[in-house]
Amino acid sequence: IGTGKTLLLLLKVFQYCEEYPGTTALIVRKEFTDLRDSTIKDFQRYFNCIVDSFKEHKMPNGSVIMFRHAAEIEVLKNVNLGIAGIEQAEEFETDQQFTFLRDRLRQNNGAAVRPLLVIANANGHNWIWKLWVNNPPSADYFVVTANTFDNAHNLPADFIADLRSMEAESP
Repeated sequence: IGTGKTLLLLLKVFQYCEEYPGTTALIVRKEFTDLRDSTIKDFQRYFNCIVDSFKEHKMPNGSVIMFRHAAEIEVLKNVNLGIAGIEQAEEFETDQQFTFLRDRLRQNNGAAVRPLLVIANANGHNWIWKLWVNNPPSADYFVVTANTFDNAHNLPADFIADLRSMEAESP
C-alpha cells in the first residue's frame, strides 16, 4: 500500500491518450464500488476533471478513457483499445480479464505500442506471480516490485511510523 501504483497507472493512461489523439483507453477493476469510490475519485482528483455518468472521461483531442468493472467488460467484445490497465489485479482469481483485454489492444491510433498495464499487491503465487514475477525478464514487459517503505518520502510521517510499529506488533 502507498507505493503510488494507482497514480502511475492513471498517469500513464492519461499521458498516452494525450500523445495519441483519438485513443480509446480502458481501466478495469473487479468491483464497481472500488472502481467508483477509489479509482475514479483518484483520477478526477489527480487530473482535475470529470468522469461522466457513463464512466468515461472525454479528452479535448478525441481520446476517451473508460472505467469499467469486471462484470461489464465482457460486453466490450467489439471495442478496439489503444491502451488498457487493470487496477488491483490481485482481486482477479485468474488471468481471464488480462487475456480478454490483451485481445482488444488493436486500435490503429498511430502508436507503435499498445500497452496493457497491470498493477497489483502481492497475493501469493497467483497468476500475476506466475506470468511475470517468477519468469525471466523479457523485452516485451517489465516488472517493478516495491513496498510501502520504498515510497516513505511521499507519505505522511505518522503513517510510516504506524507501519513500523505494526511490524513489531503484528508482523
